[in-house]
Amino acid sequence: MVTYYAPLAGLIPKELDDPIQGEEYGLAPRKWDVSFFDWAELGSKHKLHIPYTVGDMRLKGCNLELTITAESIDEAQGKILPFHVMMYARGLHPFSVQFVSNYSVNDYAGICSRKSSYGLDLLPEGLRTGITSATACVEIWGAPYTSGSASSRDGLTRSLTPDLFAQVVDDVQRWRDLRDKHPVCLFLERVLTSSPVVSDDGQSLLHVWTGLESIFPKVQSEVSFRLALYLAQLQAPLGDRQEFFQRAKRSYGDRSKVAHGGAIKAKGGVDPWMEAWSILTHTVCAMLERRRVPTEEELIQELLVAADASN
Repeated sequence: MVTYYAPLAGLIPKELDDPIQGEEYGLAPRKWDVSFFDWAELGSKHKLHIPYTVGDMRLKGCNLELTITAESIDEAQGKILPFHVMMYARGLHPFSVQFVSNYSVNDYAGICSRKSSYGLDLLPEGLRTGITSATACVEIWGAPYTSGSASSRDGLTRSLTPDLFAQVVDDVQRWRDLRDKHPVCLFLERVLTSSPVVSDDGQSLLHVWTGLESIFPKVQSEVSFRLALYLAQLQAPLGDRQEFFQRAKRSYGDRSKVAHGGAIKAKGGVDPWMEAWSILTHTVCAMLERRRVPTEEELIQELLVAADASN
């Protein structure tokens, strides 16, 4: 097994002074800057599948790396996506995966200066020992998909703690099981990673709702009411169905307004995009809690049983 490293931009490590590593995933806080001369060294003497100038630019906003244990780069890239979407499900601000490498940024920082005694003397103490072009081959691949956020979103956290990381890792396996049984989860992954990248809030909100609508493909009439009803019942294990129903119904109204050429605006301090995003991420959490994606008929049956029980 090989450990691969994916620098993440837009997140801040909290209570994370040293690397942590689980069976498949880990986190490594960034400790050192990589100089332009280091990147030039990597570009000329190592295996980069992206221009070294691009690597230099993409690394600037990264404070930590996701580490992935896998047998190949293809397997490692495949493991990043479910982790990414589970981070969103747990309330993390949209962030971007910059690239994937076989060495940590903390390993190749200072690689140019370490090739000579003069350069070595100029380095901080912690960088004077490490890999060189003579002892290691750094390989860097491009990001496996486009991700990030076109806007800063208030209400979502950028801080990643060890406890939150452990919760996300636990969610990943449950999500994989769901994905194997319900192909709609693959579509939801694409929606979750691509929606925040869209710069226009209205079009992004519309994209979020394509994900929500894909969960209930049989809904063809009374769409606003029925989608809100199903989403609220799906949410039953986690919270107030009545409140969720009203939120989903209002948000679908925003979706319809955008689809017909209208503009959306915040009402009562509620950001329409954030409301739609929250409905989507909470829906994913409800699926995790249920460990399945119930059909429309199953949700109606649940509602009828609950109504009978209350009487």
